[in-house]
Amino acid sequence: MNPELLFKHAFVIDGAGRPGFAADVAVTGGRIEAVGDLAGWNAARTVEARGLALAPGFVDMHGHSDYFLLILPSAEGKVKQGITTEVGGNCGYSAAPVQGSVAEDRKQSHKDLYNFDVDFETFDQFLSRMEQARPAINYAPLVGFNTVRASAGLYTALPPSPEKLAEMRAMVRAGMEAGAFGMSMGLIYPPGCFAGLDEIAACGREAAALGGIVSSHMRSEGDRVVEAVNESIAIARRAEARFQISHLKTSGTRNWGKLQRVFDAIEQARDQGVAITADRYPYLASFTQLSAALPEWVFEGGKEAFFARLADSAVRDKMRRELERTDEHGDRWDRIVISQVFHEELSRHEGQPVADAAKEAGMDPLDFVCDLTIRAKDRVAATYHTMSAGNLQRIYQKDWVMVGSDAAVRSHQGFLSEGKPHPRAYGTMPRMLGWVVREKGWLTLEAAVKKMTFDPCAVLGIKDRGVIREGMCADLVLFDPAAVRDTATYEKPQSYPEGIAMVVVNGKISVERGELTGERAGRVLRRGA
Repeated sequence: MNPELLFKHAFVIDGAGRPGFAADVAVTGGRIEAVGDLAGWNAARTVEARGLALAPGFVDMHGHSDYFLLILPSAEGKVKQGITTEVGGNCGYSAAPVQGSVAEDRKQSHKDLYNFDVDFETFDQFLSRMEQARPAINYAPLVGFNTVRASAGLYTALPPSPEKLAEMRAMVRAGMEAGAFGMSMGLIYPPGCFAGLDEIAACGREAAALGGIVSSHMRSEGDRVVEAVNESIAIARRAEARFQISHLKTSGTRNWGKLQRVFDAIEQARDQGVAITADRYPYLASFTQLSAALPEWVFEGGKEAFFARLADSAVRDKMRRELERTDEHGDRWDRIVISQVFHEELSRHEGQPVADAAKEAGMDPLDFVCDLTIRAKDRVAATYHTMSAGNLQRIYQKDWVMVGSDAAVRSHQGFLSEGKPHPRAYGTMPRMLGWVVREKGWLTLEAAVKKMTFDPCAVLGIKDRGVIREGMCADLVLFDPAAVRDTATYEKPQSYPEGIAMVVVNGKISVERGELTGERAGRVLRRGA
């Protein structure tokens, strides 16, 4: 036999969870042709893999590269980790559908920030645009509930009219018909945070009816995390949907002890037939907008109303009192580090805890946050150091938890290298293999790989990826299990991993010895296609 690519003497971690085994793996036409003892086979390219592990390409269950893959189709920050498929459109924020003022705002902001022309509005147009970009990794989209609600012009806690609800449901349905794998929500972010159970469930049913999942950045991951989990279960029941909890965590020391109650609620629902799963990144800090530290009521009514409230001293006093009541140790602003500011003059604060930056400016921390947010037009990202290593271990040891980076593709050069983004953008998957498996011993190699490959494909309904088996698509990662590790840190995040020998996407070698080959063989995966 004469395959295009042949891995000899590999230690195969097949993704399905069974013990690793020695085998040869042949690839032809973008698919796995054979697995076993292939002595006598002659390939166009033979790779000696003795001493190395060969796994299915890693699936990032929670990504945010919807625009960045169009801007940086080489996807280097992801593919160099061994990620061959990203699930995008998470936390309620998808690149489409957009209409009205949302479309205009996105067109203007992306032109200003990235010199990128947003030339699509419908979900199908967006996916076609992604196909034209030829990304280096596969892209599996979700349609964002927050984006849908904003496109319907709903920025308050008032329930939508029947006509507006029908409009929202139609947008979700159109996204699903174009190929989305489900609907995502960001119930901590506007305008999703203003949505009630009825409208959420109605939109979720549209996704579920066409075989999709519903995923959610829950309404709370801190003080009301148990209530948020119970709400998620209620949404899953009402929408009759398979439900994915995004980046499961208990944030803040006062909430670390609630994890067992979270587990009990989820597992009781699972025992009753509710299909609930979750994902998590292997870090103890989160990353999002700096303004996410503020009470959700300040966002009601849209951007203009939001900025007006931030400028109001009486509103600031009200926020300050509210935030002080929930700051158990008085160190909230020490734990929040400014990561990126899209404002040339103010970018000097990148890498500083809010408390330090405010002290340097001679200001109260909340006043500093409000002023910074106004001046940078809410284009400020921050890292929140609020989580427990012990809880991370317990979360990963649940067989219903997968791995997601919660990051967009990044680079080591150009504007997608600027600031101090979360190191997960460069190191999530190697950190699982190096820190979680080899150093901490929290999981076996086989169990970790299953969370990174087979499990997300099974949840999404992707039947031809996620496992090394004859006939499957040839997304593969060759790595050294004794040496693989992340090198990105919070202080110096723009650093690629070590120990990844080769990455294959749809049968094409995309990374070799840590360097891009120039191949961009990724595909837009459309549900049901």
